[in-house]
Amino acid sequence: MSQPLELADLVPGTHLGHYVISDRLAQGGMGTVFRAMEPALERYVAIKVLRPEYASNPDYVQYFQEEARAVAALRHPNIVPIFYIGQEGNVVFFSMSYIDGETFDDWIETKRWFTEEHAKWFLTHAIAALHSAHKENIVHLDIKPANFLVDRANNIMLTDFGLAERIVKAADDTSQREAFGTPAYVSPEQITRSKTDQRTDIYSLGATLFHLMTGKPPFTGRSVEDIVWGHLEKPFPIEVAQEANLHPGWIYLLKKMMERSPDDRFADYRELRAALENVHNFRYETESIEVPGGGRTISIPRTGRDTQTLHGLLAKTKSNWSVGEEKSSTTTMQLSRTQVFEAWKSRLEPLKILNMVGTIRDLCEPRAEDPAALAEAMEKVPGYDYAVRALVDFMVSPQEEEERAIHLPSVDVLETLGLERGRNLALTFFSLAYEAPKPTNFDWTPLWRHQVAVGVVLDFLYDALNLKRTGLEYAAGAFHDVGKLVLAELFPFAYFNIMTRALQDELPLAQCEKEMFGIDHAEMGALWFKQQEFPQALVDVVAMHEKPDEIGRRSLLAHALVSANHLVKQIGIGYSGNPYLDERAWEELPSTGAIWEARGNKEYEYEDFARDILEQFQSFPDLL
Repeated sequence: MSQPLELADLVPGTHLGHYVISDRLAQGGMGTVFRAMEPALERYVAIKVLRPEYASNPDYVQYFQEEARAVAALRHPNIVPIFYIGQEGNVVFFSMSYIDGETFDDWIETKRWFTEEHAKWFLTHAIAALHSAHKENIVHLDIKPANFLVDRANNIMLTDFGLAERIVKAADDTSQREAFGTPAYVSPEQITRSKTDQRTDIYSLGATLFHLMTGKPPFTGRSVEDIVWGHLEKPFPIEVAQEANLHPGWIYLLKKMMERSPDDRFADYRELRAALENVHNFRYETESIEVPGGGRTISIPRTGRDTQTLHGLLAKTKSNWSVGEEKSSTTTMQLSRTQVFEAWKSRLEPLKILNMVGTIRDLCEPRAEDPAALAEAMEKVPGYDYAVRALVDFMVSPQEEEERAIHLPSVDVLETLGLERGRNLALTFFSLAYEAPKPTNFDWTPLWRHQVAVGVVLDFLYDALNLKRTGLEYAAGAFHDVGKLVLAELFPFAYFNIMTRALQDELPLAQCEKEMFGIDHAEMGALWFKQQEFPQALVDVVAMHEKPDEIGRRSLLAHALVSANHLVKQIGIGYSGNPYLDERAWEELPSTGAIWEARGNKEYEYEDFARDILEQFQSFPDLL
């Protein structure tokens, strides 16, 4: 059969270049998609043919081919690869991988709406694809359910990447109206012909996810003009999301993705990914939250700002505590140190934190672990696989990153992380899953999120400055607030009131603890560690971490703990129950200066060190 000259000539059995047309798959705004066989490689491909009105215009053809070449250069497991670009007569086409699966339009047609697990799966893959493309300066501009393919192994792949942008720039008014994107998911700036960037795709991704989670597109109408007007003028459809019983964290996430102004959306995919990692704690309001003291006197989490629940520390079952009548009778209650110790000694049941003693002791004796054992832990220990991959993704700079850690084999990820660091995290996540206190009064996740981050950041600071190690670095960081768990278990309602007062009056938690109990959590934690016969060096560090100005010059680990603790609070990772933050910035702290003076790398300039740490750790992930 002769080569086709027009789109109408493409029927089953027709040769198009070195392909043989099998059947038509879909019709889109830019062209028609066919399935075809590539005999030489004995494989099916998908072929997209440009619409005749575009194919007859040399400018369109040039733009089409340039964009296709740019997308063909992308190599990412969540992007459908382009194999070949060709032209036969008036038929301009490209071939790409044929995905044997379905699109999310198919899910919509069969009313298969996303659960939270589906949403995380979808958004994780979509972010990976779009982030990879953005690093090559490619913006998709037509994000919608039909452009996401799901293969038989449940991998999500994005297609039609970036091929509309240059065509839109050259098109006349009529073509522009057709090419600005799909009305149900199009961004406001595409409608108004304003500047587009990665935030444009974030908007359309939010609209796509909204439809797949709620069963309804964000804006509807009897005409395209009605739908477009919704994107430009209507408020975010929060009532639709609430009727679909979406968790508040998901609603806030979608709302921020779909802000009308690009400046109010997530700035980039890393910021969006960080919010997704802790979506249940994510909170967002259009109006920014003013923090007294230039943002350095109050330590609040970057996600989950909710003072009624102490930023997530109060268990949902105890929500009445924040408005309870008992509150007035306990806020003025005072106990002596002797009464606290008597309550500790007279308990009929041991403190729940005792379940973690063996694991903490192991963490005080760091060593490299067999990679096969750690790889097995990544499959079995809840949260460990995610934490390892998120941490490795943080460690690899965008310039060095060839593919995200989420796609790498476990052994490769662990080698990048370091086997000793991997062992520390494995033990931690095992203990948090199976040994950590799970009282009914508090949800300690924000506290553990904070402590684990302090342990990892402290470890990184030792690496960055080549400091002399004791082997207690990670354990000191990850368990420095054990005293809070002890006091909260002994006096739960009183301790809630202490944390509430500290938050409302912007006071140091240790000051409020001393006023009510005659002892603060640092001293209480040190006494607990001493009772369990932990190394004296660990006891001393925990006791001193709330008294940085009293730390002697010889206690390098104590200074490092103070520095790491402040940095984690300044970034806003987790919430420790202590809202107070030293008014001095991290780089101005005496403790940061003390660890700098002890550095092994004497050629490192302080300004470079401070700048590198502050820039890098702004993107530090929430590991829990």
